[in-house]
Amino acid sequence: MRSFSLLILSSVPSALSLCPPPGALLPPPAIKKNSFAIPDSTFESLPWLSDTTFAIKAQIGATNVFQYSHIAPGYHDPAIPLYGTKMRIGSVTKLYTVLAIKIAREKIGWEDHIGKFVPELARNAAYKDITISNLAGQTSGLGRFGYVGDLATIPGFQAAQFGIPVVNNTLPGCDPYPGGRPCTRKELLEMYNTDQYEPISPNSGPLYSNIAFILLGLALENVYGKKYEEVIKDLIFTPLKLTNSTFAVPNDTATTILPQKGDSWFVPDFANYNPTGGIWSTPDDMMTFMRALATHNLLPAIETRKWLQPHAVLPSVQQLVGAPWEIFRPTTTDVKFTRPIDMYTKAGGVKGYAGWGILVPEFDLVVTINAAGNSSNKAVQDLLPLIMNPVIAFADANAREQAKAKYAGTYTLPNSNDSITLAVDDGPGLAITAFSMGGVPVLRSLAALQGVPIDNFSARLYPTDPDSLGTGKETWTINLDTINTAAAFADLNCNSWNNGDPFRYMKERLDTLIFEIGKTAVSKSSVLSVNLVGWRTVLKKT
Repeated sequence: MRSFSLLILSSVPSALSLCPPPGALLPPPAIKKNSFAIPDSTFESLPWLSDTTFAIKAQIGATNVFQYSHIAPGYHDPAIPLYGTKMRIGSVTKLYTVLAIKIAREKIGWEDHIGKFVPELARNAAYKDITISNLAGQTSGLGRFGYVGDLATIPGFQAAQFGIPVVNNTLPGCDPYPGGRPCTRKELLEMYNTDQYEPISPNSGPLYSNIAFILLGLALENVYGKKYEEVIKDLIFTPLKLTNSTFAVPNDTATTILPQKGDSWFVPDFANYNPTGGIWSTPDDMMTFMRALATHNLLPAIETRKWLQPHAVLPSVQQLVGAPWEIFRPTTTDVKFTRPIDMYTKAGGVKGYAGWGILVPEFDLVVTINAAGNSSNKAVQDLLPLIMNPVIAFADANAREQAKAKYAGTYTLPNSNDSITLAVDDGPGLAITAFSMGGVPVLRSLAALQGVPIDNFSARLYPTDPDSLGTGKETWTINLDTINTAAAFADLNCNSWNNGDPFRYMKERLDTLIFEIGKTAVSKSSVLSVNLVGWRTVLKKT
């Protein structure tokens, strides 16, 4: 008997940390009546207001919780709402390009090689390992630009001023900058097949590449037999009714923020660079687009979750690279339980215009920021924390308050001493504060099995099956924690993802609880009972 007990203990980590499993700590809040606000004074003293226009929108679920706009003097009629006004969104366009690839997943495989869709590259050994995933995830090894921005195309540039030997200019003179003569397909593909532009060491690390997305646009053209711009219109603009989103350069100053005399903004058609940054959109349209991603309007939830996964790491522990997501994990937001908050973002910026699309799935939060002006890039960077810090704190507080009202309490089996008590405290998830089955103090038994003193032991519930949330049966799991744990190298004591599903009895998981949801006199979505799967017992909420 002793050897059997030791065998069980040897298979279980001897110490766990207060470390939630990956994913949300609680279900996202449902905001029906908005009570969120940021004082106007937050935005009234920013240093670039005289030359930069901006608009912010934030939604939790389907509810608009915040919007704020500012029009730089002389750039737009103040009587016309800015939320329906066009601004270039720059590289936020890359999200539209990759979404179209995802929608076309039966035609374009994520791991297909680009040469399958661009035959001119198939004969070049440098592209034999370059996949759609590499291109979308910034790991193809391609450079940032092609001919665009080459110093030789800048009027008056003197190579000698930099100690560069003077070389005869043999560039074709196309695509030197937005608005220049667009390269023909032949000229464009010759560029990719030139030694100096070919990819190097794919998958060795991320390098932001605009020309990678031109190739994705060509892949879409190949499988649909039409121009990239028409593909985006058919797959995204039309289904989402984005009637104010376009690749065509607007010329109506009543409906577009355009440069004034003396401003040098990138307004001309992006042509070959449309898949990487050519969309004009409004704050309202961009919010509709980002909300469609959050609600899986055009892409199933399982595909969206796969799309959000990171592709590469960066020197900062708070940043990751996705396809083409820029994933931030700030730890300085004002949430009750301090932890990284996963923010899936895509920024865009060209001279004169900038945008940011942001998803925070944990709170079903979507934020958009649009700016136009001489300080547009600085503006969106300054505005990001001003909106994200307070709106995340608001969402976190509401999620906790609503979880307390819905799930916290004691669940019992009539005429027995079987019960479990759940609470929302200062920690993550739902705390199991008492748990007795058949007269056995279950928490004490679990602590002993883990080799953890009961006064340092914590068992907590998390909604690890997001697809079940909002249904009649919500699946949550128990994570076994310690309250205080010594610091460890590389946070090795935070290993919750490797400790799930620790115990089963006759096939059933002991860490799984299913809340049964139904109507009551108080609410249309109340917890009626909890099914302790491993114990084969249903306890009713008292």
